[in-house]
Amino acid sequence: MFLEDLIIALTVVLMFFLRIGVPILITLLIGRWLEKKLAPREEPVSATLQTHSAPQVTRSGNIIQVHCWNLKRCETARRAECAAFKRPDLPCWLALQADGGKLREECFTCALYKPQSIAA
Repeated sequence: MFLEDLIIALTVVLMFFLRIGVPILITLLIGRWLEKKLAPREEPVSATLQTHSAPQVTRSGNIIQVHCWNLKRCETARRAECAAFKRPDLPCWLALQADGGKLREECFTCALYKPQSIAA
């Protein structure tokens, strides 16, 4: 009698695991695999050193912004005086206006100043 009850209890536990545990385990494994598969890949250090002089791109929310000091390759001393460098969260032309300065003539022809076309 005790042996039959033990077999029935083990059967119920095994069926519960097969019905609930296996699908959860498979879902977790697929999720972990997708997380690794879709994770951004880091560049090797040697590639970073080679592209050090290239303009750096930062992501702010859904907006990708190229900083003007990297695009123009400004020197460190000039960057320290620049309003755009002090406010990297803003577009360079807006940082100049917020600082109380006027836009330079070069800003009107700059690719960073030109508005992007909005797809409807």
